[in-house]
Amino acid sequence: MTIMITRRKTLQSMVGVASAAIAGRGIASSAYAQEQLKGSGEVIVHQGGGTWGAAQKAAYFDPFEKLTGIKVKAVPRVGVGAVRTSILAGAPAYDVAGFVGGQVYSLVTDDLLERIDYSIFRPGDKEAYSPIPATDYALPSLFYSMVVAYNKDAFPNGAPQTWSDMWDVQKFPGKRTIFEAGGDVVGGAVFEAALLADGVDPKSIYPIDFERAFKSLDKLKPNILRYWTAGAEPAQLLSDGAVSVGSAWNGRITALQAQNVPVGLSWNQAVLQWDAWTVLKGAKNKKNAMKFLAFVAQPEPQAKFSELIEYGPTNSKAFRLLDPERAAILPGNPDAVSTQLVQNYSFWSEKGADGKGNIEKATERWRSWVAN
Repeated sequence: MTIMITRRKTLQSMVGVASAAIAGRGIASSAYAQEQLKGSGEVIVHQGGGTWGAAQKAAYFDPFEKLTGIKVKAVPRVGVGAVRTSILAGAPAYDVAGFVGGQVYSLVTDDLLERIDYSIFRPGDKEAYSPIPATDYALPSLFYSMVVAYNKDAFPNGAPQTWSDMWDVQKFPGKRTIFEAGGDVVGGAVFEAALLADGVDPKSIYPIDFERAFKSLDKLKPNILRYWTAGAEPAQLLSDGAVSVGSAWNGRITALQAQNVPVGLSWNQAVLQWDAWTVLKGAKNKKNAMKFLAFVAQPEPQAKFSELIEYGPTNSKAFRLLDPERAAILPGNPDAVSTQLVQNYSFWSEKGADGKGNIEKATERWRSWVAN
């Protein structure tokens, strides 16, 4: 799609600027890093596609290789099911793999991940992870947010700022778009959004009251033009003026803003989501995998990563290294994080006595609700 192409061009133009901005910081060039992380051989790491993969290479893979002498073998990302199968077969697809936060819990429960060796991390880095902590089996890798997004031209006298505003078609007229949660009830954050729209205190969102959430969704349903499935869709619908308000991932909207497209977003009540680095059980290059995690945990490479793509850094110290204007558009930034709801992946991973989990139950009911 046009938006994706433009976004790649935006990244390319930013690489030189970001590299210059970071150049004087001495990414992990301390005596500590040289002593603890230097090695040989390789480490097999999953690489995301498009702008994400390019940012990973520039901020993490290439600098890690240069610093340590360890070759990063970047392999395209495959689905979590395929990764599980590879681990159970005794041939993990990667040494280091990234997962959506909600996928980590089941992998830990099923003993499919290695415990992270924090003894080789630079002092203070693990402790700086906020608001999502680094755990025994997962190192948060990036933040992104589901936000209320809008077409600025539709609201010259004041734009919607909350999910309640998105639901209020009298005060903020126009069609809506929201995530089609049938394939991913967690990633779309539709139930969190529905409850926030209905006035539930953010501190009381979990456990989710599905009855109340669907009653709230009933109110919005007549005004929904499209249930979107790909991140580019709401951005396109908003920029075209087909809808006036919708849910969207923050990076899609800030990418359009960089092109002077009249769209905006609100951090108020944005749902903060995250991915995590993990080391797969039986990793062939386990020692090098731990060194890779110790490197990417540092604020300097994280700052470079976040200068190349609209994902927030997970080491809070990285925000101090970013230009204030850049930091302000990133999820998890200190000025906005207090207004955001951190998505509770633990709740979504829970299963009841009947063996069905919250994900399965919500998915079944959502599909029925959309169809009727």
